[in-house]
Amino acid sequence: MSEEKSEAGFPALATAWGVVALLLLAYIVAVMDRQILSLLVQPIRHDLGITDTQISLLHGFAFVITFTVLGVLFGRIADRGNRRNLIVIGMLVWCFATIACGFARNFAELFAARMLVGVGEAALSPAAYSLVADYFHPSRRGRAMGVYTLGTFVGSGVAMIAGALAILSTMGATQVDMPLIGMMPNWKAAFVIVGLPGVLVAAAMLLVREPVRRERAAAGAASSTLGFVRENIAILAVMICGLSLNALASFSLISWTPTVFIRLFGWQASTIGAAYGAILAVAGGSGILFSGWLADRMAKRGGPRPLVLASWAIAAVIPLSMWVGLAPSPGVALAVLVACSFLLAMPTGLAPLAIYQLTPNEHRGQMIAVYLLAATLVGLGLGPTLVAATNAGLFGGDQSIGRALALVTTLAAIGGYGLLTLAARLTRDRRPL
Repeated sequence: MSEEKSEAGFPALATAWGVVALLLLAYIVAVMDRQILSLLVQPIRHDLGITDTQISLLHGFAFVITFTVLGVLFGRIADRGNRRNLIVIGMLVWCFATIACGFARNFAELFAARMLVGVGEAALSPAAYSLVADYFHPSRRGRAMGVYTLGTFVGSGVAMIAGALAILSTMGATQVDMPLIGMMPNWKAAFVIVGLPGVLVAAAMLLVREPVRRERAAAGAASSTLGFVRENIAILAVMICGLSLNALASFSLISWTPTVFIRLFGWQASTIGAAYGAILAVAGGSGILFSGWLADRMAKRGGPRPLVLASWAIAAVIPLSMWVGLAPSPGVALAVLVACSFLLAMPTGLAPLAIYQLTPNEHRGQMIAVYLLAATLVGLGLGPTLVAATNAGLFGGDQSIGRALALVTTLAAIGGYGLLTLAARLTRDRRPL
């Protein structure tokens, strides 16, 4: 690799972007392994004899319980230890855990495997965002973080498409003949297929070098993360809660949209998987990239900060999100999904940048972990289950899942807009790091 340096002593841009590309691949694998379940609801329910509520626990709580508990610990390790090695170990854990999902014989075994997926994935983003911040000058950091965060939506999209292809490849059969394994149900084969590529990406991660840590705390500033949080508790709490409600709306849509199309419009799982996968990858990915580009452009021109841009994006979601579940036709629902995927991706892409503008290097891994803890608990842990519980409590039938999804996502968008607007006002006079 070239030893040429970029601006202000940062590593060469070619090297830095190579690292981002590798981290993006890791994130795509992580989200793909995490989200493949959303396309497999019907066959899992049938084969294991479980309910929508149990499915929602597999979607969220099983993953969240370990992802959140260990996330802050891994964030602390990322702030002090070798970030690359942490990522490699985490990848191997979650990839083999995803493969183990394909061998689960009952709800308890699938729940345990999903917990292990959360253990491995908890290590990735605290270390990855910290690496990106030290590889890029602040004037380029928004785009770089946006490209990494692209994995959220591209990974979800690839998961949908991979699951659809796995189903289509069996030509309507319920079993598939897997090399070295033998006959497996479709949904089990899908877990094995999406779990394998990450092992190769983990090996490639060994090429990444640890960069110099930058933007450390000033003399006299809080020396511990707990002290930093105490000094900034109001701003951090409002900001993270607002971003978490954006995650709730996003994960609710990702988890239940395929089921809405299957139950209400009679689509095949393979059809909605391919369609929604493409929407998430293209529209969601475009929203991430656009938000990073816009944040860097505004930073150079003294324009609105990331939190302001995030509040504008989620405000635009409010009048749209309900129509995913209430649309009179699949065409209308798909059009709304395109817009919502783009807009909900923007606060997701802007979140790390907003946090890093407030946080010294010594605390960044842990603060990203705290943000991910909250966003995952609220978004992935609560979102899917809240939709299922709302449907059971207010509407009460398989065919009313769209109404429950519409209610949950719209209320989440309203709350997210209010909190992000308040956070933007609280940070208006703060100078970014």
